[in-house]
Amino acid sequence: MMKMLGVMALVLSAGVAQAQSGKIAVVDTAEVFQKMPQRQVVANQLQKEFENRVKEVQKLEADGRSFVEKQQKDMAFMNDQQKAEAQKKLNEMQGTYVQKRRSLEEDQARREHEERQKMLSRIKTAIDEITRAQGLELVIERAAAIYVSPSLDITEQVISRVSK
Repeated sequence: MMKMLGVMALVLSAGVAQAQSGKIAVVDTAEVFQKMPQRQVVANQLQKEFENRVKEVQKLEADGRSFVEKQQKDMAFMNDQQKAEAQKKLNEMQGTYVQKRRSLEEDQARREHEERQKMLSRIKTAIDEITRAQGLELVIERAAAIYVSPSLDITEQVISRVSK
């Protein structure tokens, strides 16, 4: 029994010693993403890409509001047929607005996701390059660690690499 405990202690201490000899680093990918200069360029690009469609949806919304206000003022002077026609037109306007707004939001979300994936890929590539250059064996997301010595943090190096 004592021999068995001795062997287990030896195996465990060898594993700990091996883990301590490995090079470990941490990186805060959220910080890297926030500080990427490309992030603002992409945001501006996406804004330009969807600018006309956003204006179109905003105009539809304003037109709908204007139509409702006008109908409320004129309601007392309208006969039943005019009221029904106004309601039908309002329903059509609302349907068009909802459909265009939903389509715009879906397209914006899809494009933002595509661009985000490109930037995350760039971050991953930078981390891989730094890992190889420094001979690191393990890189952990900063948020996964309770405490990390600042000397193990490669976040600034990654920011520098992706900013080139």
